Amino acid sequence: ALWTLPKSEIKDDEYEEFYKTNWHDSQEPLTWVHTSAEGSLEYKTLFFIPKVPPMDLYRADFQPGVKLYIKRVFISDKEKELLPLYLRFVRGIIDSEDLPLNVSREILQENRVLATIKQASVKKVLNHIKKLKGEEFETFVENYNQLIKEGIYTDQLNKELLLDIVRYKSNKVDKFTSLSEYIEREKDKENRKQEIYYITGDNLNIIKHSPLLEGYNKNDLEVLLLDEKEIDELVTPMIGEYKEWKLVDISMAEAPEVEESKEEIEELNKGFESLLQVIKDTLGDSVKDVKITTRLTQSASCVVPDGTDPMVSMRAMFKQMGQEEPELPLILELNGKHPILEKLKTTSDVNLIQESAWLLLDSAKLAEGIEPKDKIEFSKRVTDILAKVL
Repeated sequence: ALWTLPKSEIKDDEYEEFYKTNWHDSQEPLTWVHTSAEGSLEYKTLFFIPKVPPMDLYRADFQPGVKLYIKRVFISDKEKELLPLYLRFVRGIIDSEDLPLNVSREILQENRVLATIKQASVKKVLNHIKKLKGEEFETFVENYNQLIKEGIYTDQLNKELLLDIVRYKSNKVDKFTSLSEYIEREKDKENRKQEIYYITGDNLNIIKHSPLLEGYNKNDLEVLLLDEKEIDELVTPMIGEYKEWKLVDISMAEAPEVEESKEEIEELNKGFESLLQVIKDTLGDSVKDVKITTRLTQSASCVVPDGTDPMVSMRAMFKQMGQEEPELPLILELNGKHPILEKLKTTSDVNLIQESAWLLLDSAKLAEGIEPKDKIEFSKRVTDILAKVL
């Protein structure tokens, strides 16, 4: 059997042909890792990473890709527990010298020998992935990055190694970036807090143009753009920190540091007290609060969740249980220096303020990919305001 031979005796095309024949793939594998262990346990493993992800990767009834042998005798190719679930894309062989040939499936699941082999195999595979370079690593990230995020959530033992492998998009670089590279770019900036900023969403284009980024862009602060919202919102908060840099969701964070003094900001707020009250009364329960912000430089408004609300942690709990998440209470933040707000501050037309309040809320939601609840009413308000100002 190929996996029993020394690595030095096996040519690349022999590995490739072995993979294609045994796992019925027309393409050669992206990479492979071949291990022979001797000592207290004796076993051989040969693992392949497919260049193209298996079709059933995200199906509950996926076919496992690792075959178990004992003393070169085939035992099973149906065991999903030979590697962790997040490595279900891996194809390969585990051949143990220390398991009895008549081992039952029940014993396999509890077997300490197999558990030790599994633990060592995970580290081998992950360390091999970490060492990939150039196009090989880029292909891996394009195909399997989401599964690495799964691993961060489920595999605490290898969390640091997985955090070294995972990649993210960013407002500062065109290609994927690692957390280490983020820190390297940001660490020498003057008065830079040890924080890794990120924003989540379903659509990369919407995230890139989110008003929430404006203050960070203005202050030359890098923000990671996480566009796999379902898994990112579950996994990223539990990372906590990486190399003593805290991960911070910018939608939950205070506005980034600005050039204006606290006195100037307080002065800006004073002039809007009566307007804010009218807007709050108009929007009622649609928002938790309305306030002037310094995080915006171009947009008139944005919406952010209230990070202190218990509903935030409840959403994470609902997501874990696979249940529909309750709606987050939103805060409407307004750019006090925007011409729209300056105009509303001086107008005596209460109806205009009320119509504008809803438009400021709905347009802020749209910018975050949240559709207005009443599209017909939204369209009517736009038309009515255009008729007033033109």
